[in-house]
Amino acid sequence: MAADPNVQLVLDCHTDLGESPVWDARTGRLYFVDINEKRIHVYTPADKQHFTIDAPSTVGCVVPTTDPNILLAALGSNVVEADVQKRKTGRIVAFVSTDDNAEGTRFNDGKATPQGVFIVGRMNRAWRDGQPGKLFAMDLRVPGNTFGLLTILGPTEVCCPNGMDWDQDKGIFYFIDTADSVVRSYPVDENGVPKRSTDGVLVGVREVVTPKEEGVVLDGMTIDSKGNLWIAHGEGAAIVCYNPNTGQELQRVNLPVRRPTSCTFGGPDLKTLYITTRHEGRHLDEGEAASKNWGGLFSVQIPGVAGARPALYVATSAK
Repeated sequence: MAADPNVQLVLDCHTDLGESPVWDARTGRLYFVDINEKRIHVYTPADKQHFTIDAPSTVGCVVPTTDPNILLAALGSNVVEADVQKRKTGRIVAFVSTDDNAEGTRFNDGKATPQGVFIVGRMNRAWRDGQPGKLFAMDLRVPGNTFGLLTILGPTEVCCPNGMDWDQDKGIFYFIDTADSVVRSYPVDENGVPKRSTDGVLVGVREVVTPKEEGVVLDGMTIDSKGNLWIAHGEGAAIVCYNPNTGQELQRVNLPVRRPTSCTFGGPDLKTLYITTRHEGRHLDEGEAASKNWGGLFSVQIPGVAGARPALYVATSAK
């Protein structure tokens, strides 16, 4: 299917595994990562400035903080601060346990809740073989989290943690497990974390998007101002919008590359959808050619659609 003619190539940056785009309205910057190449990308659309920050290990995601020049970056086994002005990573603020740092594991997607809690997934590279993952919260307001990372979805509750976002008005957390390519909704507590009963069981979990197409791989996700979900079809060359109340597909943006990974709304009016993508060549059948701009950053404006502003991580201290 032909690409939507409104889709624009923003950066021909050829990321190996571009991911985790997030807009910071205070600075007018878009951040995203190249997980495998261990880089944080910084792009300012107003002047088209683009630079990268090298990380010492794989970088699953970044999240802006209340300090406009400091990001949280989920690296190999640590969450660290990244200084945008100095263009370097620095202080470790949290780390995974030895058990959660087994060979073949790494951080994946993550975001801040509307209340400012950092939520981040950790996956096993063998997730296609059923190796499970976890979802963590990094915040001292979350009960039981004296320091570091607290498990909020365990290995029996998630396999490959991926795209996430919140509908603050409804008090709902939307979350993708790529292993079964289903979007689930979770009622949340006062910190934006999935609720559990007094005996520790998740409450009110629902499957809200279950695509029927064969081979669909749901990856990153963002929410718009109307509460609809925009999801990267990781093997499907498209960003698809779903109504989480009905599960119905509302709109589809076809791309000039095969492997989109995630998306976020940005720009001064939050009406530009930015899309990250990844390497294709080694995943193609023999004789197929990779898309010309694989791994590029793309954008599209969709009439009548605007995003919800991403939240910031709010640092806290123990009481």
